[in-house]
Amino acid sequence: MNLLFRLGVYVVVLFLIAIVVVGQHHENARDTLRAVVGRTGRWIVWSFVLVAVMLGLEIVCIGW
Repeated sequence: MNLLFRLGVYVVVLFLIAIVVVGQHHENARDTLRAVVGRTGRWIVWSFVLVAVMLGLEIVCIGW
């Protein structure tokens, strides 16, 4: 339950940051929100990739 709560907060924070980043490049809300959803999705995928790489490096360098 605690992990799900943290992931939920993480996704919301990524979404809000993406609004600020993408909002600087669009002039209306429809285009901004459409781009924000895509960017948030890409950031979530990159986050999971980076966590997987860090876990892999931990297993290689420190051991199981």
